[in-house]
Amino acid sequence: MNVRAPAVRIRAAVCTDLPALISLDSVAADDPRRAVQIGQWLADGHMHVAELDDTLAGYRVQHRHFFGEAFIEMLMVASPLRGHGVGSALLLHATSCSAGARLFTSTNQSNANMQRLLAAAGFQQCGIVHGLDEGDPELIYRFATDDVR
Repeated sequence: MNVRAPAVRIRAAVCTDLPALISLDSVAADDPRRAVQIGQWLADGHMHVAELDDTLAGYRVQHRHFFGEAFIEMLMVASPLRGHGVGSALLLHATSCSAGARLFTSTNQSNANMQRLLAAAGFQQCGIVHGLDEGDPELIYRFATDDVR
């Protein structure tokens, strides 16, 4: 018997997504500042969401504030839906939207799951920043493209 994998759909976030975005964010449950930040990202138009079988499953925030280059500031997948392709779909969408342009992101050294996800999506570590989170350096990644500007 063949079982169809649920399809992940990526779309631009809209204002009515705000309650679901706050609900799925694992940090917002304990830090009300994250809910405000999510609202700001949404208002700025820098957010895409992933839907899995018509349920909001994750989001990605991307801007060009990293030395003028595209940067994924946040990638969040609802805890119960991790490992179902949502993060991969959000990264694939980001790389396809970048179409050969440079694309960067970062994650803490302690976040091994995100590091594996980035490597599987074709990102390569290209730097490190100490001092943002004490004792947990921020690893910088670049999407590996064939182009050189």
